[in-house]
Amino acid sequence: MNLQHRADVLARIELFKEVGGGARRLVAERAAERLVERGQLVFVQDEPGDRMYVLAEGVVKLYVSSSNGAIVELVRHRAPAVFGELAVLDGGPRSASAEAVERSVLLVITRTELLRLLRSEEQVAEALLRLLGAIVRRTTRQMTDLVFLNLPGRVARQLLLLAEDGGSGATTRQVTQGELATMVGGARQTVNQVLRSLEARGYIRADGRAFRLVDPEQLRRLASQ
Repeated sequence: MNLQHRADVLARIELFKEVGGGARRLVAERAAERLVERGQLVFVQDEPGDRMYVLAEGVVKLYVSSSNGAIVELVRHRAPAVFGELAVLDGGPRSASAEAVERSVLLVITRTELLRLLRSEEQVAEALLRLLGAIVRRTTRQMTDLVFLNLPGRVARQLLLLAEDGGSGATTRQVTQGELATMVGGARQTVNQVLRSLEARGYIRADGRAFRLVDPEQLRRLASQ
């Protein structure tokens, strides 16, 4: 990407869109560019974190894994987005792993550069607080779902989240059953059974690697039980 393209991407990110054009261009100049292929790791859970990433093109997922290999997907970012900022702020280890879902282009911003911006641009600090608040709310919702919702409810909620608008006839983004299982914290075989049940009841219909929401109100009812 040329410098102007980088600056344009940053202008679409909440963290940088209120920053002046000159400061944003400086960040674009100092950011390294990294290309990651599908399935390639960006960083690994528990490794030191000294940089954050702006997703300029592609899709990246964040997930946590246990010692026995179980995986739970936390969030799936689509460009433009920012991720990896938590470890940069406190200098601690990564709380999750990041993997490219498809070929992706990243802008790499070092901890030194982020701290410089926080000191000089109060808009960045305000945007970062909003971003951290969104992360806390998302994590709280996920924990609440795991504790209080049964598996059909979690699958129903995730299908609604994966749909563009959640209305009748809306279609989810493409996702495999294995990926959906990691999103809801269930076994693939069991999630497959839930999907077949939802389809048999007329709530959803398979559409290639996506799902069409035939009866979103029933899905919302399941997700609220």
